[in-house]
Amino acid sequence: MAPDYPRLALAGFALTVVLALTVAGSTSGAAFGTYNPSWDGTAEFRSLAEGTGTDQEIARNASVYRTSQPNGTLAVVLSPAEAYDERESAAVRAFVRDGGTLLVAEDFGPNGNRLLRDVGARARFDGDRLRDERNYENSPALPTASAVGTHPYTRDVDSLGLNHATAVAGNVTANGTAGAAANGTANETNATVLVESSSYAYLDSNGNDQLDDDETLASSPVVTVESVGEGRVVAVSDPSLFINTMLERADNRAFARNLYETHDRVVLDVSHAGSVPPLQAAVLTLRESPLLQAAVGGAALALVAGSTALVGAGTALRRRLGGDSPAIGRLGREEVVAGVRERHPDWDEARIGRVTQAIMDRPPEGTNDE
Repeated sequence: MAPDYPRLALAGFALTVVLALTVAGSTSGAAFGTYNPSWDGTAEFRSLAEGTGTDQEIARNASVYRTSQPNGTLAVVLSPAEAYDERESAAVRAFVRDGGTLLVAEDFGPNGNRLLRDVGARARFDGDRLRDERNYENSPALPTASAVGTHPYTRDVDSLGLNHATAVAGNVTANGTAGAAANGTANETNATVLVESSSYAYLDSNGNDQLDDDETLASSPVVTVESVGEGRVVAVSDPSLFINTMLERADNRAFARNLYETHDRVVLDVSHAGSVPPLQAAVLTLRESPLLQAAVGGAALALVAGSTALVGAGTALRRRLGGDSPAIGRLGREEVVAGVRERHPDWDEARIGRVTQAIMDRPPEGTNDE
């Protein structure tokens, strides 16, 4: 039998449309998007959990901070697009106070500093762009920062590659003594600098891409950790450190992996970072609701049972009307309808019609299309 090219073309087109809709519904184009596989997304950062054995949760609501076990849990917030309201901030604050670890990565937006303030951390993001005319990759706006001292987060990390970063203000030097913030003012706190720029870096306060008389060459913190209650707060002054393309620079991937490996559970908080793709949102909703899982499972079982019953009815009817021989293909519609009605007198006409059509559409068994 000759191939049915129009039907094959239609099937190919339908498959293409389905694949396109699936990709569109399961990925995101948002910057820092957890499901964004492009250069500015963080899909690779999310996938790091697979090789570490660390449990991971994508949180679309700040209520996760009220239901999560704080000890051993790291919550990651990357450049929040919206501010956390009072109720949400209180939940995050309680999570940290009771032993959880919160990582906030921000550069120039205001919401990172608001969250740090609300949870009781002293670290702040300076907001001016960090530049280094000597230690950089491709551009002074892409400086390289060095790990300081020894810490589980910086194991096997010599340097981090930054991308239009700022600095962390209000922290201390690596040995824990009170030090100067990035703007030169003294701040006493219990934070520790994990990564800092070289001493040739400066904060470009007026944004003219050059060192001015009122700007000073100095080493500035870019990653710090401090104790808050029973927990910890990690401040990272460059959220783009975690995007797909930046994980390949310096030891960024090792740093990101260490964050997973040093915790039992990692929560990627996307509650204030834009929407989640529709298909991924559906999957997350299903995971979060045992009742919905039961409903979907029941519907699937009912569908399978219904399909099995339909196939069984068709097979039984063929045997009743003439066995499995090719002769079944020569039966007329009226004969099939009569046979279905005789076997199932309790069925209504609509159901009889559907079953009849299904039987008529099936090719006769024992035939060879070739």
